[in-house]
Amino acid sequence: MTPAGEPRDRAATAPTGNVAVMAAHPHVLLLRHRLTQPLIFLEVLCSPRPDGVDLRHVRDAGRPDPELQLLEPGSLGAWAETTSQSAFRPNRSAPSLRPGWRCHATTDANLNEALEQLYPGALADWNAWEHGVATPMSFREFVGRQTGMYRVAQDITDAGANAAARAGCTQELCLRRRCWGTPGSGPAPTTEPDGDGLAIPCLEPCALVLDLVRWMAKEQETPQIHMELTSGELESLETAVRIALEHPPEGLREGSTRHPSNPRRLHLLATRLRDLGSRAEGHPPNKGT
Repeated sequence: MTPAGEPRDRAATAPTGNVAVMAAHPHVLLLRHRLTQPLIFLEVLCSPRPDGVDLRHVRDAGRPDPELQLLEPGSLGAWAETTSQSAFRPNRSAPSLRPGWRCHATTDANLNEALEQLYPGALADWNAWEHGVATPMSFREFVGRQTGMYRVAQDITDAGANAAARAGCTQELCLRRRCWGTPGSGPAPTTEPDGDGLAIPCLEPCALVLDLVRWMAKEQETPQIHMELTSGELESLETAVRIALEHPPEGLREGSTRHPSNPRRLHLLATRLRDLGSRAEGHPPNKGT
């Protein structure tokens, strides 16, 4: 089940670069123009070579070519479907891409296909953002389009929407930069990451965030439990949540919000605990992203 609304796909126009002589392809022109040195596209290191562009996981930057499995652009999609633990990756932009491979793109079409296989829609979104023609969809506009089982997401409070964005879009779960706004809070800043990385925008809530919001909207109708904690007990709870995030149970499906160990539910709980600690110390809770 996917949320309403499809990713927008806009062609980019930019001067050609000096990486290699390639047939023009609109979505890679700007990327090639910037490839005068290696660049990081989410978790992929793109390195210019005389006969094209070398692609590999950023963690494999220093490994010799023979140590890595050579993959064709069309094979990268299957490689990106699972983590190193063979778990399905519902979000291709999560920081869980398997290392151990390389791909050599000799044409623009190869480069476009490789990045599209690894990160569907990401190159088009980046081009649109860089050229100032991207149109992020606000949270309320997005949930207002939902029907069926996702219609209940429209009932989430403004505070809940902000909390969902903070928990569901953390860099520990997704490497894209959130550009869509939530009620009473603007989008996260979309600046270039440190070093040689590119900021890849997220233009609307994804299906995983939507499912979290759906779960939250249902939860806000259930009886609330109130309890008092000492600062030491709060610290223990925060530590327990962190351990649960670092050591998920075997076979956990990231996309299943019904599971109490769902990473977005745990990040949501961690956010609430941090806010509780801030209030206890006399500081206002963090309303940022």
